Amino acid sequence: MSTLLALTTVVALLIVAALRRKKPAPAPPVFLKRYLHPGHTWIRETPDGEVLVGIDEFAAALIGRVDGLELPRTMRRVRQGEIAVTIRHGARTVRLISPVTGRVVGKNEMVRERPSLVSDSPYGDGWLLRVRPRRLDAQVHNLIGGKQSHEWLDAARSRLAGFFSGTPALMYQDGGAMLDNLGDRCSDEEWERLVRTFFLTGIQTK
Repeated sequence: MSTLLALTTVVALLIVAALRRKKPAPAPPVFLKRYLHPGHTWIRETPDGEVLVGIDEFAAALIGRVDGLELPRTMRRVRQGEIAVTIRHGARTVRLISPVTGRVVGKNEMVRERPSLVSDSPYGDGWLLRVRPRRLDAQVHNLIGGKQSHEWLDAARSRLAGFFSGTPALMYQDGGAMLDNLGDRCSDEEWERLVRTFFLTGIQTK
């Protein structure tokens, strides 16, 4: 009896070892790159070769809570450096530049129903468009990626401090994050200068 038990144990161990050897190795992680445009929009590559488009954290803090937005229609061609998206905060309307050239193949339906996602989660659920880019490898030379993107955002925050009477402490909350709705601290004239300086576009007001 003990011999049979020992044989059964050995067979079970051999089966377990064989199953472990046959277990496929986990797939290597996929690192999707994100690039920023000087007009404070971004792209993030997707595994299928398309890109998602959104606004960066700086734009989200400056514009504040998004109350509404206008997105280009599906299959429309957008061009890098040209106006593609319009965002509304209260009575102010800001036009934002496309960071990429290509065809719009999808729009984030969640932000159309809940525009506040754009400001609450600019790099996550608040993305705006899905674009099929044309010659993306050439276009990224006009964008900012990697460590340089963090340095560039820090420089933008330093420039922004000059718009708030030299009191950068008023721009930040506990933990160092920029305050939301910073644009609400500006007059209309100051706001127009901010938009032209950082978003590289003009403004519309209702």
